[in-house]
Amino acid sequence: MLLFKYIPPIGVVTKMGMEVLGIYLGLLLLWSTVDVIWPSFLGLILLGFSGYSTVPQLITTGFGNVTNIYIMLIFMFAYFVTKSGVSNILVNSIISLKFARSRPWVISFLFLFAAYFVGALVSMTPACVIVWTIFTKFAAEIGYKKSDAYTSYMIVGIALSGLMGFVVFPFRLPSTLIIGMAEQAGYTVPFLSYVIIAFCIGFGTVILYLLLGRFVFRPNVENLKKEYSFGELNGMTRYQKQIMFLVVLLIALLIVQSTMGTTFIGSILTQLGTTGIVLVILMIMAFLKRSDGSPFADLVDAARNGVSWSVYFMLTICLQIATALSDSELGIGALISSFLEPILGTGNGGKIAFILLMTFLTILFTNFMGNNPVAIIFYSIAITYCGKSNVPTALMVSVIGICANASIVFPSANPIAAIMHGMKDWVNAKDIYKYSVPLSIAVWVSASVFCLLLGGKLF
Repeated sequence: MLLFKYIPPIGVVTKMGMEVLGIYLGLLLLWSTVDVIWPSFLGLILLGFSGYSTVPQLITTGFGNVTNIYIMLIFMFAYFVTKSGVSNILVNSIISLKFARSRPWVISFLFLFAAYFVGALVSMTPACVIVWTIFTKFAAEIGYKKSDAYTSYMIVGIALSGLMGFVVFPFRLPSTLIIGMAEQAGYTVPFLSYVIIAFCIGFGTVILYLLLGRFVFRPNVENLKKEYSFGELNGMTRYQKQIMFLVVLLIALLIVQSTMGTTFIGSILTQLGTTGIVLVILMIMAFLKRSDGSPFADLVDAARNGVSWSVYFMLTICLQIATALSDSELGIGALISSFLEPILGTGNGGKIAFILLMTFLTILFTNFMGNNPVAIIFYSIAITYCGKSNVPTALMVSVIGICANASIVFPSANPIAAIMHGMKDWVNAKDIYKYSVPLSIAVWVSASVFCLLLGGKLF
């Protein structure tokens, strides 16, 4: 981290470029093995002393960046959705459908879809934890036990379904991080186009995994033909209906802002921006009172308990270092391009190879390192090479953000993976690797196929 500036420059990389690269690699190591917050502060200070910028400038642009504020507000909004209990009701409603009874692979699909659906509407953590809880209760009731092939298969599948659902909208990490960087660089990622490609990749992966289970892994599913009752489902309270309405409203406003910017309402939403839209929703929630006179939403509570401050602090340096890495004067982008040129070639062959390679490497490295750093690394490469390979930059930014969240193999890759590895009563590490590695390949196949088939039409 500190000694890189003393290493002779590699190729076209400048001395300052070597120093910035050293800071970046040091941050990746510390983020993956030690902590998030203090290494981020250290990286900001070191970058300020590198000559690239100054510490006061980095603090101003880091903490005041609109992307950071947007992510903080989204965390606060998601906190109210989770706290209200809406996600529990949604999951129980999905997996208790009568047409699925005694049909093993329909039941399996509904569990995976439940995790995907709640991950999309709320967050990946409640999606996975809630569906895991309901599934293990269900599995025990019908006679499954620890390390049975079917339970291990489903626990891994639920994890990735929640992760894929989480990134179906572009205001979720790591997608929102690199989309923000792309927009700062002058590119536009259409909201609806992102949602379509993210849905196709995520849902395509779920279907591929079910096919792998049905025809390749072939776990024993006879127990699923037994009768099981989920009990009576309680309807939503008035408060929960109001929260659900706000979730739908937020998504609708973001779609209108992205696709109907020339209309009267669209122009107002464009002036607000995505951050302003969330801010208005939270303002309304804070203004309203519940029927008993209590606050509809306590923003202080949400800021205290809903915001992942470690992520926020990491973003203060992430945006700065990514900008530095892509600075043409430092030569890092040119070096990456020179390495990729012989591999990827040019023309259509280069385009296909570029998409296959970028999706594969993103999925590979995100299983060893944090999602956000991996997204930043391959975002930097995409910005450099998309034009040469005739791939829309907005498409590649979207797909990188989606693939960077497919981290389920090792416990260090993602909090969801860590929780899954800790479920010792139901699954062991050997079985997690048995199912998660092929599932990661399924993500790669799905991402590559839909990128090639739909990318040119959507972006």
